[in-house]
Amino acid sequence: MVQPHVNQVTLIGRLAGEPSWKALPGGGEVVTWRMIIDRPVAGAGRRVVDTIPCASFDERVGGFADTWRAGDLIEVRGVLRRRFWTGPGGVRASRIEVHVHDADVLDVVPAGDDLPEL
Repeated sequence: MVQPHVNQVTLIGRLAGEPSWKALPGGGEVVTWRMIIDRPVAGAGRRVVDTIPCASFDERVGGFADTWRAGDLIEVRGVLRRRFWTGPGGVRASRIEVHVHDADVLDVVPAGDDLPEL
């Protein structure tokens, strides 16, 4: 039996920096951010992380993202996509990112506190 293709992503990690908004040439906006995800501790105890780019075209998610601060622990759910665009000088570019359709804040960095070690 052939299994259907599945593209579902759930990430839990720290926000690397403040989300940023960008106007798109066709109208609309996209909010982007990076998440820092800890990998399991390696044998020598060395900390290794993955930094995952995320984006959302959903206004509701964008409203949530406006309240996030660097270091907040967030959970996102979405799909993995490769996005293409034309950069300066007409150069075509692309990136793989998680297109987020839902998000929750699990823990926040208290106002006035230093950013936790990411």
